[in-house]
Amino acid sequence: MVTHYRDYEQFKMVVLPFLLERPDTHQLILGILERGDEPLLMATAQEGNRRLVILQTIPEQAIVAGDVFSKEGIRKLARILDSPGFVGEQSILEPLLLPHSIYDVHMEQGVYALTKVVMPRIPEGVIFKAIPKQESRHAIQFATGFLNEVESRPSDRQLTQLHQSMTRHIEQGSLFGLFSGSMLVAMAAATRPTQTGITISYVYTPKELRGNGYASYLVAKLSEHLLQSYPVVTLYTDWANQTANKIYQHVGFELVGRSLHIKKQERYR
Repeated sequence: MVTHYRDYEQFKMVVLPFLLERPDTHQLILGILERGDEPLLMATAQEGNRRLVILQTIPEQAIVAGDVFSKEGIRKLARILDSPGFVGEQSILEPLLLPHSIYDVHMEQGVYALTKVVMPRIPEGVIFKAIPKQESRHAIQFATGFLNEVESRPSDRQLTQLHQSMTRHIEQGSLFGLFSGSMLVAMAAATRPTQTGITISYVYTPKELRGNGYASYLVAKLSEHLLQSYPVVTLYTDWANQTANKIYQHVGFELVGRSLHIKKQERYR
């Protein structure tokens, strides 16, 4: 059974107690609910005593969070929702990827959580600080490089939204960088804050500067900073990039789940 909601506050009141039972793995949807993005779809689904929460705030995909449905149950739900894509725990979405599926995997991610930092080697001559407004142009260049690595063909709308997001993070003091002298060498953002935690996103070092330990030190310093205000820091990684996954584990992140981002194949959109 699928229940649709129109009232945002009512939806939050219904789903938050359920999502907060596993805040580490639900940090994505919790953060978006806290941020108050305008929803395109708000719904819950039930199969016996199992529940799923569905939230869609952008046209490309809906977030699915909660319990694992049967294969038939999740396939039926996907047909009802008819979204171009879904993001959710691997165990929830995997049944949609059986042979002859209309979906392809866009990205497989590791979901990590950290409560205590293991500080790595400090790269020589670097300073950790919030990125100031005068560095906006460089930050947007870094963010564009990040997007081009996770999206093979980013749309104009995605680029515009990304640039707006970077500007907002700089104004809010939530975009941080590692500087070598006056040069920005690595970037990361503190995103989706909630009472239960906060997420690090947009971790990026230009290719020509990689291999110097900048990303691991930046993430460690930012995590240390955030743990002064939040009980846990979460991070999503590209599961295919095992080097990055190991880097984050070395600074204290522990794997708490696996996530999938799946998209309908072009001919089914």
